[in-house]
Amino acid sequence: MTGLNEEDLRKNVKDKDTWLRFLFLVVFGIAFYLSIMLTFAASVFQFLAKLFNGAVFAGVAEFGDNLATYQSQVTRYLTFASDEKPFPFAPFPGKQCEKLPPA
Repeated sequence: MTGLNEEDLRKNVKDKDTWLRFLFLVVFGIAFYLSIMLTFAASVFQFLAKLFNGAVFAGVAEFGDNLATYQSQVTRYLTFASDEKPFPFAPFPGKQCEKLPPA
């Protein structure tokens, strides 16, 4: 990172794209936090299913896999590793694997 002079700093501070990115950072930060709570709820549900039913639900496991991919996309966007906005600006991640391993 190079030193900025006062003129460059003013230009950067007035850049609308930078402030729009900040707005998206806040929105996706909230979405990420909510997705973590959803992940925890799904994992508790799967634990209870395994405990009482002897098996987990494949659909919930697949959703968890897709949710993990979404969380990865959000993390990449939040840390500026990617400029691609995740869901809802892109499709929600789909099937990531053909067959889930047995639990």
